[in-house]
Amino acid sequence: MVESFAPAANVWAVPEFSRCIVVAEGMILCRGNRFIHAADLFLAGEVISRHYLGELGGQSCGVHVFSSQLEINGYDWRNLRSLLTSAEEPLFALAGRALQVAHWDRDHLFCGRCGRATQYHPFDRARTCPNCQLSVYARISPCVIALVIRGDQCLLARHANRRNRTFTALAGFIEPGESAEQALVREVREEVGLEVGNMHYVGSQPWPFPGQLMLGYLAEWAGGESCPNPSEIETAQWFDYRSLPDIPPQQTLSGQLIRTFAAQVAVGERPWTLRSCAGWGSRS
Repeated sequence: MVESFAPAANVWAVPEFSRCIVVAEGMILCRGNRFIHAADLFLAGEVISRHYLGELGGQSCGVHVFSSQLEINGYDWRNLRSLLTSAEEPLFALAGRALQVAHWDRDHLFCGRCGRATQYHPFDRARTCPNCQLSVYARISPCVIALVIRGDQCLLARHANRRNRTFTALAGFIEPGESAEQALVREVREEVGLEVGNMHYVGSQPWPFPGQLMLGYLAEWAGGESCPNPSEIETAQWFDYRSLPDIPPQQTLSGQLIRTFAAQVAVGERPWTLRSCAGWGSRS
């Protein structure tokens, strides 16, 4: 059984780490395709902060944030996206949390309201201003990702101004005051000019690029002709489940939505009959 990563409940509880991710300037120190897991590379003069992340396999895990990307023989600095398909799911989750915590810590050294230096909250993952008492927690941005379906077909899009040329499901950020379902309807309408009706929540996935929580849906086409918004979508097409183009890997929620839709239609089962969200959004 593969151990899962359990995020920290008490962020200041563990002073020493059995496993340690090393990051600097948004990059992760690796040996080949593997993250650094031990604290043997701890260099006191270069570590600017350290944070407890949680437990993996009963071992405490943390992140050491270096001030710069030191040259260390036998190791190299990798961006997290390059390890998406090669890292095991629990380690990917650990590394994603490490980067997000490091970014939060770096970006809130000073109060955004009064400009004073902030301090760590004694109990929570937060930085607090001693002058005006503003507390800033590590935040995530909720997004919806929707696979629009029409009979045996699904709508897939290729995004404008992106190097990745795969076709994927539509996605967008939830605006203030919106529910996830309202955001889904708005994003589909804005990006491709279609209306959707019945929708089915499937599951979620933390997406550390840089800090989103993806909420995945299947949505049934209710009308309109596809008319991609050129500022966001290069092309959008209907694809039969038997002739899908190059799509995102299984490790992504988009890839899982598309593959599950195709597999269910192939055996004559409508996607709306999904009964369980267990496991959705994981990378395993």
